[in-house]
Amino acid sequence: MAVFRVEKNANYTTMCNYHLRDQTLSLKAKGLLSMLLSLPDTWHYSVRGLAAISREGVDGILTALKELETHGYLERRQLRGPGGRLGQTEYVIFEMPKSQPCTEKPYTVHPDTESPAQISKERVSKESIRTDQKKETAPPSRHRYGMYQNVLLSDAELEKLRIEFPADYQNRIERLSEYIASSGKHYKNHLATIRSWAKRDGTKQAKAVSYSHDNYRYEEGESL
Repeated sequence: MAVFRVEKNANYTTMCNYHLRDQTLSLKAKGLLSMLLSLPDTWHYSVRGLAAISREGVDGILTALKELETHGYLERRQLRGPGGRLGQTEYVIFEMPKSQPCTEKPYTVHPDTESPAQISKERVSKESIRTDQKKETAPPSRHRYGMYQNVLLSDAELEKLRIEFPADYQNRIERLSEYIASSGKHYKNHLATIRSWAKRDGTKQAKAVSYSHDNYRYEEGESL
């Protein structure tokens, strides 16, 4: 099984835009590289593992990795085992091809030489209103949590979890993260899912208590 290791210049929440501006890369390769750079260092990288958290199959992942290798974003290294025997293959992922500075690669699209269409003030005003309305109604940004970085929670939602489940909110996040990664299911609201699971667990515990043998204990001399 191949081993992957990512060399990043900064925290996983920050990445260079070079590969996103690289017009020689396909969208699939850009997406895979972005996902690799976003995963934590403790995540176990493998082709099957990457396929499990994406809609691409193993063949699609291998194709994208080959493309990244062709363009210098990936390097294969053959590891040696005891006695000099050939061991696993290590994949080293780079934020940008070697010897390239971390700068945004500009697009090479030629500008439109035609004169721009005249825009009326009324149209500009309406567009500004729509933009302001979108800003007001935009949902809060969510961050990735859990072992597989697939549990999406905003700062406010995470704080609610801490208040509602102060003793084990992290375990509940990890439980959902593992289930999503293994089942491939998707949920619209991860906070609501964790709350729903908590209610279901509470119902099961209540039923277990109601049928406990302790409910049928009696003192000596009492009749049932």
